[in-house]
Amino acid sequence: MHTPRRKLPILVLAAGLACAVLAGVHAWMYRTPGARLAAGETYPEMREDASHHYIDLPVDHADLARGTLRGFYLLSPGFRKGGDVTFLLTDGQMELVDLDPDFDFFEAMLGGVSYVLIGVRGHAPTLLPEVYRDGKVDHAQAMRLYGSEQQVGDIEAVRLDMLRKGLLPADGRINVFGASGAGVLAQQYVSAHGAHVRRLLLESTGAPDLSQRAGLPYSPDFANDNPMAAKALAPWLQAHPSARVRVANVLYQQGRDAADPRAAQLRTARGLAGGRWLWTYELSPRRNLGMLAYIARAPSSLMARVRWFELVGADLVRYQRNDRFNLLYELSTVALDDMLAWHRRHRIAPMRFEIDRRFAGDVLVIKGRQDVVFDDASSELLRAAYPHARLLYVAGGHRLIGDEYRTVRLGFLQGGFAGADAASLAYPAKP
Repeated sequence: MHTPRRKLPILVLAAGLACAVLAGVHAWMYRTPGARLAAGETYPEMREDASHHYIDLPVDHADLARGTLRGFYLLSPGFRKGGDVTFLLTDGQMELVDLDPDFDFFEAMLGGVSYVLIGVRGHAPTLLPEVYRDGKVDHAQAMRLYGSEQQVGDIEAVRLDMLRKGLLPADGRINVFGASGAGVLAQQYVSAHGAHVRRLLLESTGAPDLSQRAGLPYSPDFANDNPMAAKALAPWLQAHPSARVRVANVLYQQGRDAADPRAAQLRTARGLAGGRWLWTYELSPRRNLGMLAYIARAPSSLMARVRWFELVGADLVRYQRNDRFNLLYELSTVALDDMLAWHRRHRIAPMRFEIDRRFAGDVLVIKGRQDVVFDDASSELLRAAYPHARLLYVAGGHRLIGDEYRTVRLGFLQGGFAGADAASLAYPAKP
């Protein structure tokens, strides 16, 4: 009879400890940066050597009086000094390059060529105190200092630093590779510094400026990309309007990760229509909208949101939910709500991309037939925009993982369209 009373203090203590741990984790995740590495300093976790390089970058490439920040870049395993070098770009939406990145991941993409990874400003550990005011996001400074124009400047500064150190060919030219949002960053860099680029490889990506001119969304509406799933889901959406964003996040993450994205989305749509609870699909943290919103507001995620808003902001301000269901724009209304509100409050137009595509080198655009993040029209626009571009459709979705894709990348980067390794490549017409 007295057992519950004896257990109660233990349960209370356990609950208190759990709350304390959660509070500690929250405080750690949401702490704003108070300082950054000074010029000439190094992180204890990463000493400078032949593969790990530090560089002092302008805080603001358009205002050098604001001082410098300490950046870094890393050379691939087996990097060959003075030979062809590929800049493997990441645009900030995913935090992939830190002081000890997973090189197995990058080797699976480009193992066999010399490549460079660049630490992205705004990603740990290179957070800027300047983008906060009294502990809150200063959106004007965040958009300015974490914007892609600064990142383009950082990339060029790294190229010049490598040239000075004799790490590049004598002519200083590089290859550039970018996938998804980083594919847009690659286009931006080549637009500004194409004279220093030999070949450009774009994969699973889009073109915000070209899509806008053509009257197309940056990422396709669900009904256009997966009409069978959209039809199956329509009655459920009508009956559960408050769950639009939650289901959009589930379907979008399936589109990015599943081996057969459209089939996975169709199974989900039919499952919901058949009475399955939405929360059963949200057990994975990536598919949980609440978890996404919580992580997105952390200071370490600010750079990702800045870049995310750059890419979709122009479409997002015009998005009409009454007659459209766009997975990316639905979840953007939650993840980017403060940025959208800030632009509307101050009547500041979102970024409009102006990309010069008169690049004279070879451009290979690779598009997975099952990619649901970008449609075929975006790839066709890219192919047509560059004077020496080819479009290769491959089996696979948004993330092209496998030796067959690495072989394609290496063949192009090592020999271009005329190289011996590229002879095995096929460039089929639109399927």
